[in-house]
Amino acid sequence: MTRFSIVIPTYQRRQIVVRMVRALERQELDDFEVVVAVDGSTDGTAAALRDLSLSFPLKVVEQDNLGAGAARNAGAAAAEGEILLFIDDDMEADPRLLLEHERSHREGAAVVLGDLPLHPDSPRTLISWGVGLWASDRRRRLLATGGNIGMSDLLTGQISVGRSTYEEMGGFDTEITREGLFGGEDTDFGYRVARDGLRMVYNPKAITYQYYDVEPALYLKRVREAARSGQELALMHPEQRSRIDWGPVFKRRLDRWLFGPLVHAPEALVRPVRGLAVLLARTGRTGRRVREFYFAVRTVEHLRAVRFTRLAISGEAVVLAYHAIADLRGDRLLAPYGVPAPLFGRQLDALLAAGWSFVDLEAVVAALGGERPLPEKAVLLTFDDAYEDLRDAALPELERRGIPAVAFAVADRVGDTNSWDEAIGGASIGLLDAEGLREIAARGVEVGSHGMTHTSLAGLGAERLEQEVAGSARRLESMGLPRPRSFSFPYGESDPEAEAAVEAAGCRVSFTVTPGLVGFGSDRHALPRIQIGAADTPRRLLLKVRTAGWSPRWRARLLRWTRVER
Repeated sequence: MTRFSIVIPTYQRRQIVVRMVRALERQELDDFEVVVAVDGSTDGTAAALRDLSLSFPLKVVEQDNLGAGAARNAGAAAAEGEILLFIDDDMEADPRLLLEHERSHREGAAVVLGDLPLHPDSPRTLISWGVGLWASDRRRRLLATGGNIGMSDLLTGQISVGRSTYEEMGGFDTEITREGLFGGEDTDFGYRVARDGLRMVYNPKAITYQYYDVEPALYLKRVREAARSGQELALMHPEQRSRIDWGPVFKRRLDRWLFGPLVHAPEALVRPVRGLAVLLARTGRTGRRVREFYFAVRTVEHLRAVRFTRLAISGEAVVLAYHAIADLRGDRLLAPYGVPAPLFGRQLDALLAAGWSFVDLEAVVAALGGERPLPEKAVLLTFDDAYEDLRDAALPELERRGIPAVAFAVADRVGDTNSWDEAIGGASIGLLDAEGLREIAARGVEVGSHGMTHTSLAGLGAERLEQEVAGSARRLESMGLPRPRSFSFPYGESDPEAEAAVEAAGCRVSFTVTPGLVGFGSDRHALPRIQIGAADTPRRLLLKVRTAGWSPRWRARLLRWTRVER
């Protein structure tokens, strides 16, 4: 049996793939064959390959444009080697490539990844400059960590695997690169190998030089598709979401301020900015300002694709945070937090008239797990503290419109008053007692926890955290309520220890008061909410929910600039 089968998927790159196949003549280990899987190319790739006169066996497999995953699987199916070495069609192999993979496999590796430096003949563009920098950083990092392979390193640009292992893994998932989409199938395959406890190694002496010549517009398209695949992988492997869900981010405050709003902007506003970035890249300029502009646009493209994919998976919800549904204008401290019942009703009507759909907590939890998408323009109502006016003033308005909600009760103050406000001069407001909480729960308001004593959880020790979180859940449960599955951090303040305590207590989600949108990919224990108060006329409330996903700085400025009459 042949020792190595080199499998190369290709699409519309006749000249490059022919060059790379010819370069394999220089391999020092000669027990190999090459299988090129032509993925629907219409540029004469297959014919050009079959016309080559080579010293090693070459098979050309053709298929419709089904994507890189399907092409690799088709190539592997036609291969006869004991070891499958997958390389991209722009990779020129170092003469010792096969010898190094052979050495690593004989030393017990199940999967071998090599080094991917930029080919010195690559066109000098700002994109190839970026790829070269990435390749150098990757090599340096892997060497410094002793070959500690992360999810972002699982690339099929150059990766070898024993045939039996490949077959046990079921090959590459073709759905990820369906219809010719780009990226993710290699990460998925590598993760499945690691999950099964098979040994993966990085061999820095196994080298393929990447001849990078990708048109700037195509590069941005690949960025979008890679972002899409990353979100789909996070859905497939939720236990690895934090490791899979990676990509470019804005590193400078200026970039966040200038380009951040484009992540949520209409396509009509983004298109000219994208076009300018592509034009500048095509000039061949590689100066600092051109690089910064182009790669900032790349980050916009990545983040937009992440957002749109999450929308397709789960939709997005705006979560509103209310406190008292009462006129508190006589209290200087609490006045901003009191929404009179008539205004509350007008706010609800404004949301309904604008096409917003009210959802319950179950719908939000399902969307977070990618189980069921939210309706378009979804909104969840929450009420902190569980004041008596929730039952007496808010609930009739909710029932009249068929709107569900969540109330967060302070477990040790049930049936008492808001002592945390009284201590700093606020008015005394009655809180629902156990019977009142059971009543609102029976009438469509789910009861969650707001802690035991309305104390900030940030910086608390383990014992106090247990009392405030798990203790409050037990107390509410003892009142005949379902054990809370949601938590609202008092004052919106938390830290990693507090979030861990909430999760350990069995709460599936917890909320802050930081503005933002909720959907697939959101941190379950730092979910954003929009605070609604007495100053929020129906028009202002609509502005708040429509800009929930904006950058905080731009959003705050807009809300200041657009004061509307009450």
